[in-house]
This record gives sequence, C-alpha cells and structure tokens, in this order.
Amino acid sequence: MTAAGPERKRRRRRRRLVGATVAVGALAAVTVVGVFALDVYGPRFGVYLVPPSVQKYAEIAVERLDRGYHTDSAEWPPVRAALLEAAAHASTYAELYPALGEAVAVAGGPHSRFIPPGEERSAEATASVPVPTVSSEGGITTVVLPEMLSTDADDQDAYAITVADGIVRAAAGTCGWIVDLRGNVGGNMYPMLSGVAALLPDGPALSFRDRHGSDAVVTMRPNGVALGENVFVDVGDRAKATGVPVAVLQDDRTASSGEAVLASFRGVDGVRTFGTPSAGYTSANASTTLYDGATLVLTESAYVDRTGRNHDERSIDPDQPATASASEDEARAWLREEGCGG
Repeated sequence: MTAAGPERKRRRRRRRLVGATVAVGALAAVTVVGVFALDVYGPRFGVYLVPPSVQKYAEIAVERLDRGYHTDSAEWPPVRAALLEAAAHASTYAELYPALGEAVAVAGGPHSRFIPPGEERSAEATASVPVPTVSSEGGITTVVLPEMLSTDADDQDAYAITVADGIVRAAAGTCGWIVDLRGNVGGNMYPMLSGVAALLPDGPALSFRDRHGSDAVVTMRPNGVALGENVFVDVGDRAKATGVPVAVLQDDRTASSGEAVLASFRGVDGVRTFGTPSAGYTSANASTTLYDGATLVLTESAYVDRTGRNHDERSIDPDQPATASASEDEARAWLREEGCGG
C-alpha cells in the first residue's frame, strides 16, 4: 500500500499534464480554424485580417457579382473571365475599376453601378434631405413623397413620421387622397412605405424576385413596412385610412424606390394611377463595399406587385395616361366623380 501511493500520484500528474497538453492543442486548433474561417469568410462581411491581394480583391468582387440579376445572360461569363484576367496582370486595385464598371453593368443591368472610393460620400455630403408634405383642400388630401437618399436613421424616421402624422391629422376630413410620386427618383423605400402604411392594407404589398424565382416579400403592418420579420422605420401603430379613393401621380422620373411605392399601390381596391410611364428601374439593389472603399451597387431582384405581375425592370404604365402637368387635375376630376371634393 505504501509503495502504491507514490505511483498513483505520479499517474495523476501524468494525466493532468496530458490533459493540459490536449487542452492547449485543442485551443490552438480552434484558433487556427477560426483564423482560417475569418480569412475565407470575413471579406463577405467587410472583415479582413490582411489587405487582400489584387487577385483576391477581384475574386471577392466576382463572388458578389455572381448574384447579379443578369448573370444568366451569355454576356456574363466572358466579362467575368476578363475581370479575373485583368486582376492577374494588375498591381493596384484602381487598375481594375474599368473592368469592375463593365462587370457591374453586365451582371446587374442598367440599375446597377460601380462607385469608386469616396465618390458616394462626397455626393451624400452635398445632397439635401427632401421634405415630404401632407396638405388638404376641399376634402382631398395630397401626400407628396419625394426621394429619400439620406442614409441617416434620424432623417429616415423624420420623413416617415412626418407623413404618418400628417395622414392621421387629415384622415377624419378626407374623402379622397392623392399620393404624388412625380419626380421621386428613389433612394430608400422603407421611410416612404412606412409613412403611407395607413393608406395600404396590411399584408403582402410587393415582392423582390431574384433570377432563380425566389421571392422576398415586403409586408405592410399597422406600424410600418417589414421585410420578413424586420420592421423598417417603425412609425407606431396607425389606424387605417383605407376605404376612400386614392389617386397616385407618376411620371418618367418616378424611379427605383419611387416605383416600389407605386407598385405597392397596384391592385388595391379604390386606387387609380395618373401620369406618364415610370422610369423603368423596377428592381432592388444591394450594395457591397470592397476593401478600398469602392462600392458595388448590384441589382439582384425585380419588383413583383400584389397582382403577381413581375415588372422585370420595365416601366409601370399609369391607369389613366396624362401629361405630368395635367395629371393632378385629372386625378382631382376622378376623385370628384367618386363623390369627393364636390
């Protein structure tokens, strides 16, 4: 018994030493795997362990561009190959900008664009924040929705709340609405749609359909607009102001997110559209910032309205054609015919 005691102690020390060694080895293995995963997948989320080589930079861009709405076209494979070939001979990221510009245009189509570093920030700095308005006259309330180009959350909230509050104040004395989308060149659709949530029925309003036919559904809720479970620009629960006629004004400068709002009113009972065909940028973009700050703005899906019509990067025609200057008068005449504003 006395001889066995020291031996047991030695065995226990060996087990502890082996256990510690295994633990250190396991930690090292996890660290190596984590570093490898971060190096491989980090660039997808803008995380880099080291600056990418020019070739890696191009590969990261191509991985993103492969999601483009038009990458099933015959034009994409040679343009894709040309970008990677250019990277093999380039020594700086900037040398790839012309090839990236062409690749974005082919993969994404006319609504897409390549923005060199710094250009978008300088444009945002000089852009003024548009102000929506809600005004009433003779029982007809006009909601003017300009573009929303600001990326500032406070600006977006202020836009949506201004519209939502204006609709609430006007609802009791309104027998007809005009939603004016003329000149709305786009930007962020969520403040626009959350603002007019009271004028649209709850439920699916619009879908983004990718080139594989998969849909991401945009849903109206009492407190704003949601994509999936996420409500963007929450305006708080608002009572619906539906059940009275709505005239929507459009023109050839109603574009992009302005067209998303236009498409969301299509197929709603009591809605009629007036004006000229819209701009034809009826598609959704996603932005990716590359390592050097260059941005890929890539079209990945097209608008499908609640009737099931895929607008597929085409103009949306008005129900009642009218010149831009005459569309409001014709809308008011229609609302009078509907028993409002007489």
